[in-house]
Amino acid sequence: MVAKSHSTEAVVAFCGTRGVPARYGGFETAVDEISRCFAERGYDCVIFCRLSSGGEVMDRSEGRRLVYVRGSSRRSLETFASAIQTGAHLLRHRRRYDHVFWFNNANLPGILLTRLARIPCSVNLDGLEWRRAKWSPPFKAYYFLSSFLISRLGGTLISDSLAIGSYYMKTFSRETEFIPYGVPPQRAVPPEREREILGLYGVTPGSYFLQITRFEPDNLPLATAEAFQKAGLEQDDFRFLLVGYQHDTPYATKTRRLSGRDGVRVLDAVYDAEVLQVLRRNCFCYVHGNSVGGTNPALLEAMADSPRVLAIEGPFSREVLGETGSFFDPEGLDAALRAVVGLPDRSEAMRERVRSRYQWDTVGEAYVRLAEGRPAAYSPSGT
Repeated sequence: MVAKSHSTEAVVAFCGTRGVPARYGGFETAVDEISRCFAERGYDCVIFCRLSSGGEVMDRSEGRRLVYVRGSSRRSLETFASAIQTGAHLLRHRRRYDHVFWFNNANLPGILLTRLARIPCSVNLDGLEWRRAKWSPPFKAYYFLSSFLISRLGGTLISDSLAIGSYYMKTFSRETEFIPYGVPPQRAVPPEREREILGLYGVTPGSYFLQITRFEPDNLPLATAEAFQKAGLEQDDFRFLLVGYQHDTPYATKTRRLSGRDGVRVLDAVYDAEVLQVLRRNCFCYVHGNSVGGTNPALLEAMADSPRVLAIEGPFSREVLGETGSFFDPEGLDAALRAVVGLPDRSEAMRERVRSRYQWDTVGEAYVRLAEGRPAAYSPSGT
């Protein structure tokens, strides 16, 4: 079954995330941006959202229909439960949908139900979730099993980085369609508003290192804060802003205890795009510690806004940054932080790389081709 031409208002569903508005992470932002591309081309877009994520319940958002599933009050089961609920809806109403995009392998039950419904399906694979330290052995086993089964039964597979695609070919003997993420356009922030935001955070341009991330071991917020303290950069009048505290997990609580010591300030999660852009643009260096995953949206945003980026050494960071950034090994992070102080501004090189390789219009067009039964053929201008 091949999706109908968009001129007949083919119905395309986006499943497996918390939905819109995009307030949580990269997948939500991807769905928001990609579905806009479909809507602009005349598709009837349906975005599945979770009631358990909170927020306002709406029928439509900027031309896209919203369908809500209940999810689960238990965070550990939220994705699994909502996947079953979404998949059951798709199975019941299978004649309504021409193509379904799933995001995240953890949605295995919903993906299998979509295949059972015989609706054309594409799955964005996410990163290598079973490597995350936060998961217990049963959860790691579930993620790996999900990835194996999806590689056999999941329809078209989408990898957001070439390194993820190589891993799936080597481990599961399965080809993927490479489509990364994009970056949002720069916001025009008046100078007085920019000064106001910096004043609220008690910093001046170029006086602080910055990390914006979820407080999870694989993202290294604790290690980065400790390395900043060890590097003694407060003595050079630098501060370290660590943004992202949200849940009272033991790891997050331990990280937060460092706030107020040796120039470290630990701050709550921020979802205001204008505030985040101002913080990135005015930092001295952005630190990216996400060690598990493919093309990371936060890294792309840092490249678009920041003068310098220091990223964890690995194939994912290398693929995205190329020669425009600096890299660190966790055991030598304090030395890497000190070394960055002597580096020149690299903002123009990073922005050019982002402009040429990671634009949402090009990303959205590749997804449209998949929905129309064609190869993604993602081809950024910089390659």
